[in-house]
Amino acid sequence: MDSEVSNGSGLGAEYITNLLVLGFLQSSGCNPQELKVLGEQLTVQAYWEAAPYLEDELQTDGSRASRPIDQGRIEPDSESQEEIIHSIARHLAQVGDEMDRSIQPALVSQLAAHFMNDSLSEEDKQNCLANALDEVKPAFPRDMENDKAMLIMTMLLAKKVASHAPPLLRVVFNTTVNFINQNLFSYVRNLVRNEMD
Repeated sequence: MDSEVSNGSGLGAEYITNLLVLGFLQSSGCNPQELKVLGEQLTVQAYWEAAPYLEDELQTDGSRASRPIDQGRIEPDSESQEEIIHSIARHLAQVGDEMDRSIQPALVSQLAAHFMNDSLSEEDKQNCLANALDEVKPAFPRDMENDKAMLIMTMLLAKKVASHAPPLLRVVFNTTVNFINQNLFSYVRNLVRNEMD
């Protein structure tokens, strides 16, 4: 199956990454109540982002009737795409459990302090995340593809910071999604495509 997973004929890039990070955090047992609220907001956000792209159907009497959209799903196969993304997230969380111990508590505290700093821009926060990744890079499994290790470790750092400082969940979530979209999205897209084939 040769489905697009971005730009219009499937789930959009940001929504894919949102689902992946949300699924990873849920599979890791990170603050379930807050994640449920966040997940509901993402569904509503996806609906409103999809709304301009919905085509109206011309009725025989000349009037237009909008096609219904179910909870932000952009097309009929997007539900199966969501299931695939959640499955990938669960698998990555399981692999991440083995890598979890390589993250030092001092690094998590330091990263949390950066995320709490309101004077830092989104770009600054992403740079702090990149620096933290550089610190843990020597602990990446040698037999794992670098992009996969980087993706898992990025989400692990998000989980650790959100667990260390629960009020930071949304900030950490957004920064992690933005970081992945800017640095690792082609890898994420390929993961989804490979699972769909």
